[in-house]
Amino acid sequence: MKVMLAKSAGFCFGVRRAVQLAEKIAAGDAPYVMLGPVIHNDHVIEHLAEQGVGCVERVDQVPPGCGVIIRSHGEGKAVYDKLQEMGCPVADATCVKVAKIHQIVQDASRRGRQVIIIGDPVHPEVTAIAGWCTGAKIFRNATELGEFLKEYEENPQKPITLVSQTTSTDRIWSPCREKVKKECTNAEIFDTICDATCMRQSEAQSLAEQCDAMIVIGDRKSSNTTRLAELCRAHCPLVYHISRAEELDRRMVSGVASVGITAGASTPGWIIKEVNHKMSEENNNNAMEIEESFADMLEKSIKTLNTGDKVTGVVTGITPSEVNVDLGTKHAGYIPISELTDDPSVKPEDIVKVGDTIETYVMRVNDVEGVATLSKKRLDSVKNWDTIEAAVEDKTIMEGTVTEQNKGGIVVNVKGIRVFVPASQTGMPRGADLSEMIKEHVKLRITEVNRSRRRVVGSIRAVRAEERAAAPAIREEERAQAARRRAEKIARDDAAAAAYRELMKERAYARSLERDAAIDSTDVAYRAMCGDLDDKGVK
Repeated sequence: MKVMLAKSAGFCFGVRRAVQLAEKIAAGDAPYVMLGPVIHNDHVIEHLAEQGVGCVERVDQVPPGCGVIIRSHGEGKAVYDKLQEMGCPVADATCVKVAKIHQIVQDASRRGRQVIIIGDPVHPEVTAIAGWCTGAKIFRNATELGEFLKEYEENPQKPITLVSQTTSTDRIWSPCREKVKKECTNAEIFDTICDATCMRQSEAQSLAEQCDAMIVIGDRKSSNTTRLAELCRAHCPLVYHISRAEELDRRMVSGVASVGITAGASTPGWIIKEVNHKMSEENNNNAMEIEESFADMLEKSIKTLNTGDKVTGVVTGITPSEVNVDLGTKHAGYIPISELTDDPSVKPEDIVKVGDTIETYVMRVNDVEGVATLSKKRLDSVKNWDTIEAAVEDKTIMEGTVTEQNKGGIVVNVKGIRVFVPASQTGMPRGADLSEMIKEHVKLRITEVNRSRRRVVGSIRAVRAEERAAAPAIREEERAQAARRRAEKIARDDAAAAAYRELMKERAYARSLERDAAIDSTDVAYRAMCGDLDDKGVK
């Protein structure tokens, strides 16, 4: 039997960060409790309880003088206000992706917009999101959403802000998004499904299509694990949702050729490893492959980022304010729109698409929040400086647009870099109004580069002088090409004329034969009429 492990199985960054924070607090002396389970996995919660970190369900259950760990799903604003009022120290393990949604809905609510959340109304993440805005509406699917939108038929301009539970599926989210696009003319739509969730779901479905059976590991209270099992069942006839290796009976998969294993975002690696080991007891040949998969996962989890690094990732999501990038590390990478391009008229979708591989520059790394702020614009600038410097050595002609006139010359934007062209090198007459060149597309040669001072000097006149010097030779070559084209045309015309004459000769010959045949026929008929020939044409 072949055992295949999904590469994305197990803890996502948000969950890993929450558990690590809770374990760090457990190792300290200060008393803390979790306000609700920090993640949806009973085994992890039991492990933390053994280390002294208990769990309460309500704020009023927090013991006096005790700190509080906010779960990875987050809490509403009222909870934070109450804890502050009580003077409780707070360790916030809210996933950065969820915290971002809190900001979105809070801002929308302040602007008087109707917030709509697509998700499970009783899931703690969804109730927490609703706690950061006023009057939020929560719908499980497009059908429920459609009933609500009927109220907007007479007023489609009413402002709506649409977000999703991070662990939802594209099957649920896409119809909701398209319905709002179609029926609401003043809608803000934020695709807030976690990119790690999308990747895990996509990989699980792909694995389910290849395997005869699937094992989905994770707590039954875990929303994302339950959805993984649902998605796998659509592609594979045998799907087992288990929480621990003890629940697995190898007889469940006896007789199958291949088994796929995946796990939810709240499933720790040691549980996944237990299941793998149990599956591989009779499949020793697969043991090395499984261990290597875990080695890859470990390598990915400890890979670090540093400010100034050049990194390559895959675009996993695009919103009006940022582009999400999977860097293959524990950090959630994103590019603010201001670091994507300088052109405010360009949409992010015009520059990148989901699934594109993109090279970026690391501007800032926040290990506490697990976020890496990236810049495409700055990396492009580094590359463009390299191109500008090479242009001096190679004498390459560059192109750009005149953006402004300043004292002593003009400024040309070449690949996002300001190039100063002295008035004497603009190619304009002495004393001419250089402002007339603004917005003109020009060719220029780079004559001086000082990268440390970010100074570049160019010459338009040099290029124009070269073009004038080359003009006679160019014109001569153009004349020669024109003469060749004329000769080729004459030859083609002569050949066509000769062919036409031959055709006319053939047609004339054919007509003469037809005419002679007609004359002979007429003569025979006439002579027969006169009695010189019988009716058979014999004299």
